[in-house]
Amino acid sequence: VTESVAERYIGCKYDSWIALNYKTIETFILGLVSFWIFRQTNRIQWLETGVRIKQIMEKWSETSRWNFLQKFYLLEAEEHFCNERYESAKLSYDVAIAFAAKHKFIVDEALACELAGYFALRISDHSNSLDYFKMAYEKYRDWGAHGKAATL
Repeated sequence: VTESVAERYIGCKYDSWIALNYKTIETFILGLVSFWIFRQTNRIQWLETGVRIKQIMEKWSETSRWNFLQKFYLLEAEEHFCNERYESAKLSYDVAIAFAAKHKFIVDEALACELAGYFALRISDHSNSLDYFKMAYEKYRDWGAHGKAATL
């Protein structure tokens, strides 16, 4: 995945709600993947792609806080993690988890808990890491993703 691919998808127009829904999920995942690849490779274009997608999610959240705010905060947490702003990252993970729970987006809550767990593990915060992974496990099971839960 490259920036040009991301740009191609970002500029698309959609003629159905199903296509638009698919696009929003795809964009969100591309943002998460971009931040992850940056942490693995330290290639700045991945950080820039993640930041650009976070900005898109912020705009979308202005039109529908209900659907997008937890996704925005999770992308924000990942950006803070990449930039080693660990206290800000923890706060953004917690806000993403809270918004997802409030709006009943179980899969977003599970994903935010899982990523917060990996973040906490990476900074050697083992107690919080275990708590986040336990929450992710429970949320994945609540969602019916028993295989995913088992990987945790």
